[in-house]
Amino acid sequence: MTDSGHSVPAADVLADVLAEVRERVDRREALGEAQVAVLEAAVNIVRAGQPGFEVMPVERSELVREALGAVRAATVATGVALTHTHRRAHALT
Repeated sequence: MTDSGHSVPAADVLADVLAEVRERVDRREALGEAQVAVLEAAVNIVRAGQPGFEVMPVERSELVREALGAVRAATVATGVALTHTHRRAHALT
């Protein structure tokens, strides 16, 4: 909720979180890239699911397509992060 008592759309809240995460994480690290990609997907999915006429069908389709791409990127980045974590753990034992 804002100070005026109006609710803030979820996509706007997620976009703010995404902006903050982009500033704070190291995207050169796989886990950082995965965090950004997951949030990008969430923003697009929420925007695509907005009710009413706020999103045109063509725009909705593009948002869903972008969300899918972000989910794929998050999956790859998370897999890389997991592999690196396992290698470090085995190197320590």
